[in-house]
Amino acid sequence: MKMKSLSLAVLYLAFLVSSALSVIAGRADKTLDIYWIDSEGGGSTLIVTPTDESVLIDTGNPGGRDSKRIHETATKAAGLKQIDHLVVTHFH
Repeated sequence: MKMKSLSLAVLYLAFLVSSALSVIAGRADKTLDIYWIDSEGGGSTLIVTPTDESVLIDTGNPGGRDSKRIHETATKAAGLKQIDHLVVTHFH
């Protein structure tokens, strides 16, 4: 009886350890990604967190050139469908 309890305890502990390791390994796949986007006279920065939350810092000049570059980086390179937060440090 004692051996059976010990075996079950070891099996349970092995299950807990393997579950914890798989959770940790799953999180390791997600990274903090930072994209710098050239905009005329400066740059925009797109940050994508490991939880897929996005922050765009600055948007460049008015007109289509900078907004196209930001859109292409966000959708194609970062794989985003939307930008969650915007930080504007100055106006043009």
